[in-house]
Amino acid sequence: MKLNAIKFEKANGGMGRPSASKDVISGLIFGGMGLNFGSATGSISGFDSADGGSYIKKFLYPEELEDCGIVYKQYEGTALQDEECAMNALYYHVSEYFRINPNGVLYVMVKGGTTAVAATDLRVLQNYANGEVRQVGVYAAALSDVTAFQTELVALEAEHKPMSCIVTYSGKDVTLETLKNADIRAEGKCNVSVLVGCDFTPQLSGDLGDYAYYGCIGACMGAISKAAVHECIAWVQKFPLGLASPALFNGNLIRNVSNLDQELLNSNYIFVITHVGDADCYYNDSHTLDVSDSDYAYIENVRTIDKACRGVYANMLPHLAGPLQVDASTGKLAASTVAFLETEAGRALEDMEKAGELSGYKAEIDPEQNVLATSVLQIVIKQVGIGVMRTVNVKIGFATKI
Repeated sequence: MKLNAIKFEKANGGMGRPSASKDVISGLIFGGMGLNFGSATGSISGFDSADGGSYIKKFLYPEELEDCGIVYKQYEGTALQDEECAMNALYYHVSEYFRINPNGVLYVMVKGGTTAVAATDLRVLQNYANGEVRQVGVYAAALSDVTAFQTELVALEAEHKPMSCIVTYSGKDVTLETLKNADIRAEGKCNVSVLVGCDFTPQLSGDLGDYAYYGCIGACMGAISKAAVHECIAWVQKFPLGLASPALFNGNLIRNVSNLDQELLNSNYIFVITHVGDADCYYNDSHTLDVSDSDYAYIENVRTIDKACRGVYANMLPHLAGPLQVDASTGKLAASTVAFLETEAGRALEDMEKAGELSGYKAEIDPEQNVLATSVLQIVIKQVGIGVMRTVNVKIGFATKI
């Protein structure tokens, strides 16, 4: 028998570490990993069952992983079982998300068994989160049909649930030549990006097995969620990654990839690079798969416009189907109505400008609209974004005098 005693067990996470902004709300979707859910020994618990054989849980802190039976087993010279490597991979990427952004909010979806990720899973996750996910990472065995992903994301955007999607997949059998020669950009693919950079150390290779040959999707989603919507995740001052051995996801260390090859990869992908004179590593850029001259060629452009749309929608929704006062002498919109609705439409943009996420904005309503005949109100919103210093050209030389 034990002595009588009063014991305490410190609970973690009760305060939920709430963020002041919903911009941090993220998702990770894992497919094809052969993980089991339920009450059996070695199974994952605490996830909700969802459509398509999926399981979802909202994480506010990484300590919840072990509460769900998700444990990390280190490689110590004896090869781990595939299920152990899969569990390690799940643990690793979720932990990496919170390492980069401790104040993040992460919805994790895992496909049961060996089921692959489908485009419809984006909808399942977003609906589970009540439309609040701003960015989602997809962890798939092969490069999924990103066109189908883009189609699904466009449909979600039409339902006022926009989000950006970053896809990574197994690079074990993907050669540098294949990556260099690929052309995966296309007009309109502005909500999808592909990540091919990772951390590749002998220890991680042992811990994760074949799952080491995937992009560092947890760290990437952490950086995106940590960034203000207008910020590029390649910003050196703010987004050091702290990876031990930056590489491409085929195991090719980035220090062994020539500058020319890195330039070629930069045409399509997000990966991890180093800068001379700096011991840390960083993302190369924030490319989407849209064409390079698109307004939405970078993730920060998409996140900024998505935040603006969400804000305008929230502010205008209460006025939907409301009355529109008109000038009795002209039948056109009354000046007071125009002024009021322009202010309402612009309130979210004003907040973004104050936060430094926009350089400026203007909401305009043409008072000549015949709303009595159409019941349609046309609002034109113009916004000036924030630039990103991607290249610095410095002219330097000697002079006889200044």
